[in-house]
Amino acid sequence: MKKKIAIVKLGHIDHLLNIDKIKNWSSSLFEIVHIHCIDYLPDSDVEDGYLDKKYTRNGLSEKMKCPTDCDYAIGIMRYRFEDNFYLHRINKKCGVISLNGIEDILRKESISLENFIIKQIYEIVALTHLVGDMSSDEVYKYVHLDTRGCLFDMNGERTDILYNTEKPIICDSCREAFRKQQINSDVVKKLERELPKIRKPFIISIEKKIKKYPLLSVIISALVPITLSIIANLICELIE
Repeated sequence: MKKKIAIVKLGHIDHLLNIDKIKNWSSSLFEIVHIHCIDYLPDSDVEDGYLDKKYTRNGLSEKMKCPTDCDYAIGIMRYRFEDNFYLHRINKKCGVISLNGIEDILRKESISLENFIIKQIYEIVALTHLVGDMSSDEVYKYVHLDTRGCLFDMNGERTDILYNTEKPIICDSCREAFRKQQINSDVVKKLERELPKIRKPFIISIEKKIKKYPLLSVIISALVPITLSIIANLICELIE
């Protein structure tokens, strides 16, 4: 059965994201059934002398509520957490994603924030199959410190999100964890089928390769019309 997810926009984030892309993402594991907006957050509950807003898990707990007709609610905000991490579990049915500084990292590889959020939703949904209670520290049994390009990479070094935001995998040890927990094998199969779809548009992939190999691109650009001309001449000769 699909998990029903509510997205909660914490503060003004519409200028950062295409929420419709997230809402319309097709998955056999979850569906976005609500988009809520909390325009005004309370004042920052961290006083460290800096002017930017930052929050603790407790500071957001009163704002984040899961609708009764949803399984989980996921908040998205542009402000940072006090520990500068990008995802925190607020309670057993709510989590919050912080986009602070994430866009700057992803921009280097032309990765969209929407793909980053979709990946985080998959991670949360997968963990709920393993643990159930999102607030349980049992999740640390499955999230690993080393970076493998896996959905469950800890990404303690924030720049490591570049390696598992697009086309993340389920590594062998994580696949084994699902088996030991006797989770329906269809869950892993669905994850492995859907995760490769989290990727940049084809045209952007081509542009990145052109930028990475400009000389090769020039050679290909020169050879293509020559090849087409030769093929056209051969066709004409055959017709004649």
